[in-house]
Amino acid sequence: MTSTRFVSRGKAWCGLAALSVLVIGCQQQGSSWDGIYTVDRTGGARVCTTQPASPADGQNIQVPMQVSNEGGWCGIPLQRGGVPFDSYLMVSRAQHGRVFAHRVGGNTRLDYTPDPAFTGADTFTVRLLPGDATVKVAVTVTP
Repeated sequence: MTSTRFVSRGKAWCGLAALSVLVIGCQQQGSSWDGIYTVDRTGGARVCTTQPASPADGQNIQVPMQVSNEGGWCGIPLQRGGVPFDSYLMVSRAQHGRVFAHRVGGNTRLDYTPDPAFTGADTFTVRLLPGDATVKVAVTVTP
């Protein structure tokens, strides 16, 4: 009976050891894993026309955006070699909507959500760090 318990404990120990190796492997992989979750895609506007941008250090770029106003957001993916920017500074705020900068996978995304019932033109400018790149977005909001 003692040997059976020892075997049971041995199996349990092997299971725990395998689990710890798996967790350590996930932790090491997790630092470079660039997953995109369903929540990163939910809530988008029906019409969202824009283009990804790859701003270089110190570069000032302009990006057009067209978005329909039914309460959803429109996002601009900012690519920097698979590494997201560390921080963001609003240089000029949108007058008729909200801007949210965040990491999605290995990129940074600027999301714009127009104010309810607004249609027309809006603009905002974001400085990205590191590298001091500036992205100015010209938004056209349609009904």
